[in-house]
Amino acid sequence: MKWNKTEHGSYQTTDFLFNQLIPYIGNKRKLLDLIKQTLIASQENFQTQNGLFIDCFAGTGVVSRLAKTMGYQVFCNDWEYYSQALNIASIQTLEPPTYFDRYSYREILQQLNNLSPIEGWVTKHLCPQDDIHYDISKERMFYMHKNGMRIDAIREKIEQWDRDGLLNPIQKSCLLAPLLYCACYHANTSGVFKGFHKGWGGQTKTALYRIAADLMLAPIQFFNNHQDNHIFRMDVQLLAEELHHMNIPEYSVAYLDPPYNQHPYGANYHVLNSITLWDKPALSPQITPYEKSAIRKDWRTERKSAYTIRKQATLAYQQLLQTLPTRWIATSYSTDGFIDLQDMIQQNCDVGEVKVFAKPYKRYRVSSQRYSEKPRNIEFVLLTQVGKGKRQSSIELVEKIYALENNSLATTKGNSNIIHAF
Repeated sequence: MKWNKTEHGSYQTTDFLFNQLIPYIGNKRKLLDLIKQTLIASQENFQTQNGLFIDCFAGTGVVSRLAKTMGYQVFCNDWEYYSQALNIASIQTLEPPTYFDRYSYREILQQLNNLSPIEGWVTKHLCPQDDIHYDISKERMFYMHKNGMRIDAIREKIEQWDRDGLLNPIQKSCLLAPLLYCACYHANTSGVFKGFHKGWGGQTKTALYRIAADLMLAPIQFFNNHQDNHIFRMDVQLLAEELHHMNIPEYSVAYLDPPYNQHPYGANYHVLNSITLWDKPALSPQITPYEKSAIRKDWRTERKSAYTIRKQATLAYQQLLQTLPTRWIATSYSTDGFIDLQDMIQQNCDVGEVKVFAKPYKRYRVSSQRYSEKPRNIEFVLLTQVGKGKRQSSIELVEKIYALENNSLATTKGNSNIIHAF
């Protein structure tokens, strides 16, 4: 269950938890031990098979995958289109689908891999015309031209099948999921799509092996938890309100992993949304001052999150806590987040009894060579049993978290394997 860089490379591993897990800022693959311990603490006399896990900000779905393997029924929510496709494939789907009543999942992926490349929207807008003789002043370099043509051919065929009524949502998502993973794996970026390297692989060229490799779809891994899992694409506050009209079980856990800062996921991963929607947004084929990264505009109008705005995040979180009808609420957050630690913990204390599970964590940096004055922070999960216990003071819990952070920074190397519970 604990992520290991050597054993759990997303392309090679057959471990359901980590297989084809897209690189994603804030994903919890390295914190699953922390989250699992928190969930175990919530179980009391309940069996997970009789419980519901609601992943409210699902992203890649890695925490939903964990809950699925633990036996929960899973409700998985995120309002990004690519996340919906990924999680229909990995969370809602229990077994590999068949296609056209005769082709296995592997066989249909092989058909897609055997397609002749074509020049389409990705090739024209996100790739140079020549992979060797390119012009970095005019051409976007998200993908090599050869792989852009592969994406175009595969995505057009999926769209054709869908238009012809040959695919249901599960079948379609199980084809999109490996394509979206490849769209990340072969990207000439450092993880997000707000920019691309000037030249293949950037200055160090350490990622050139994946950027230049030929794009080929591989089957994703499936896991059958024998539950009726559901995927939602909703604003999280609206989802919380909808849950009041659902017959949720007594043992229910809402897991909250809101954005920590101002960077919107719809902008960071806009290419994944464009591939998922295949609506081919109008763009200049060449770089212009306002369209260098080809970022879609709809995240501003349709999916702008209050959690990425410092002045709105605290109130949005408080409203969500007070609306959720679940027995337990587990919140993943960091000492670097927009919401003030004192406010967050006190808001949880106001709705129930709070326990904290925390561990030191190496902070994200685009470059591992870049110096950081604060190389580690504290990642924690607040576990709140709604409606239980006397009113707590947040002061003591806040002091313990900051003491843990100060101790971690004072040592030469913070021990991220120890989970502190209080």
